[in-house]
Amino acid sequence: MANEKELLELYKKVKRNEIRRLVDITRKLQQKYGPQVADEIAEVLTEGAHEKWNRMDKGDAGLEELYQLMWKKKDGVINANVDVKEDSELQLKVQDCFFAKEYKKLGAQDLGYKYCCMYEYPVVDVFNPRIRFKRHNTLMQNSDFCDHCYKIIQE
Repeated sequence: MANEKELLELYKKVKRNEIRRLVDITRKLQQKYGPQVADEIAEVLTEGAHEKWNRMDKGDAGLEELYQLMWKKKDGVINANVDVKEDSELQLKVQDCFFAKEYKKLGAQDLGYKYCCMYEYPVVDVFNPRIRFKRHNTLMQNSDFCDHCYKIIQE
């Protein structure tokens, strides 16, 4: 049986190939049909995220459940420090992201931002409509870190 490090490297290899294919396909389609193709692909990815997260039985899941599902097991792929973790607020600072590195290697941060970074907004909306998500900085857009801020809004 493969150990965790081997599984992580296999995961990265698979994702690296997926990213390369997605960038190649997008760039080819953009040459033929224009830059808006990336927005259409991002919309399809967002619809897939909605479907995936809608299928989960989340009940009235809060920030702890969100943290467990989205962040807890990302070590080696996305390394984040928890700055604030309370019942109604969660703030994370991502200092290393496999996806940002891979899209940057391909000169495709514009696509990485649309396909990866913007993906989080609809996921959070479906996860719990009372959770608000904000981010002001992203590694994908050449910041030194990503700041992920989640807050539960009381109705």
